[in-house]
Amino acid sequence: MKKALLSILSNKYKAKVTPLLLAFCFLFSCVGPPDPDHGFVENLPAVINTSSAFSFSVRGDNYIIDESIDLSLSLQDGKSVASTLIVTDFKSSDTTMVILEDSNGGQIYKYAITGNTTRVDETSTANPKKAVIQSTKFTGIMTWTVIGK
Repeated sequence: MKKALLSILSNKYKAKVTPLLLAFCFLFSCVGPPDPDHGFVENLPAVINTSSAFSFSVRGDNYIIDESIDLSLSLQDGKSVASTLIVTDFKSSDTTMVILEDSNGGQIYKYAITGNTTRVDETSTANPKKAVIQSTKFTGIMTWTVIGK
């Protein structure tokens, strides 16, 4: 079909149509990069901040962060606040700080990350208002979840 179309056109148009057809074929046959097999895009945190839960997840490679996030989490009276921190594939010489604060700036839970760890805390009944995450060269996978229990 391509030959028939080109034979119909004069030599004057062949030089213009052929490159356009090649460019068209090339542009529509390209594909994007593969999806990451681990579910995270490097150095791009996934944050969930709702009235029932807060979650911060990142796959870092020398990841720099100094973030203070106001929480939407509302703790019902008599409930405790549960915090789970999981760090895997840690390869950094940096100490990463993860802090949960109440409305007065007091620390509810504080984690100094220096290696792979799993921490679960659920003893506090203070109402969490702020999540603070500080790091200058975090390398690894971190998932931090806070819920009312």
